[in-house]
Amino acid sequence: MNSLPILAAGAEASPSIVPTLLIYGALFAFMWFVLIRPQRKRQKETESLQSAVKTGDPVLLHSGMFGKVVDTINDVLIVELGTNKSVRVPVQRSGVASIVEPDLSIVKDSDDE
Repeated sequence: MNSLPILAAGAEASPSIVPTLLIYGALFAFMWFVLIRPQRKRQKETESLQSAVKTGDPVLLHSGMFGKVVDTINDVLIVELGTNKSVRVPVQRSGVASIVEPDLSIVKDSDDE
């Protein structure tokens, strides 16, 4: 009589691996569309922006400084910084965050009454 429960336990089908693979596949697809794909898209946009920089463009560097590109040598840009036209700094192309003019307008606080 003790052998009956053992035979019944052995007769059960082993669990399938298909649901586990489907869960892992769905998790991978979710991670791809939420994390990896947008990051690659942003990286391509940044690379195209950095390759489009040419002489005379106003640029914002990753360090937060604004400047104007005065010369390009391979992957190095010569950037003129600030209002003093004699400060020229070599910067790698990858150091450019965006092509944008600095906003030098003075905003007056409206809290002063």
